[in-house]
Amino acid sequence: MVELYHFWSSVCSVRCRMALEEKGVKWTSRYIDLFKFDQLKPDYLAINPDGVVPTLVHDGGPIRESTIINEYIDAAFPGPALIPREPLRQARMREFIRKCEDGFDGIVKLTMVKYILPKLRNRWSDDELIQRAAQRPMRYYQDVHSRAIRGEITAAELAEARVAIEELLDRLERTLDPGPWIVGKALTLADIAVAPYVFRLSALGSDQFWSKARRPRINAWYARLSARPAFQTAVSWPDESGGGYEEVGLRAKLVTEKPAA
Repeated sequence: MVELYHFWSSVCSVRCRMALEEKGVKWTSRYIDLFKFDQLKPDYLAINPDGVVPTLVHDGGPIRESTIINEYIDAAFPGPALIPREPLRQARMREFIRKCEDGFDGIVKLTMVKYILPKLRNRWSDDELIQRAAQRPMRYYQDVHSRAIRGEITAAELAEARVAIEELLDRLERTLDPGPWIVGKALTLADIAVAPYVFRLSALGSDQFWSKARRPRINAWYARLSARPAFQTAVSWPDESGGGYEEVGLRAKLVTEKPAA
């Protein structure tokens, strides 16, 4: 039995949903509502002591961290290979995934200020949110969440976050030469690792970052990605107890620009 504990908009959850769909794995959804703090409930902490999503449970055994989960999915199940056979291409894939992880902080801060905090404040008082932040097992999330609630994430920090995101997109644009995918002719876990970031940026109103004029290779790559059923399923999981991105005036897009006829 394959179970995925996940949340609709979590970029790491999107990664794992996409990998499962690309491999054709039948899986059971275990929804963890981050806006209700389901991730801090004892039953969930028993399988993921860090109190984060996603967690994959395969025949009773939990696997944690999205990059590790996705390598496990590729190794454990039949279906199209998501890791190249050639050692050099494997190295290139893992190098790019590492760069995505290095840029994670920038995405987190922009997301916290523009999306997560507004939705949380529709449900909880700031006093309650401070208490919940203190309960987070990971110090990183304690810090980001509590500082955001207190209004301590500065404009300078957000500007630095945007610079980090721009650098990641510049690297993606270079890496897609010649393409069509990050590591060449076939989609790999590298594409799956960065895909949710780009989708999240579209929800934050930042799809101008990969216009045809500015970053044409990303524009074409994102159009190809948007056409894949696995990506559509992964990013379209409903907000099971809320108003989605639209609740706070945001709207994610599958395709930046329609491809030329």
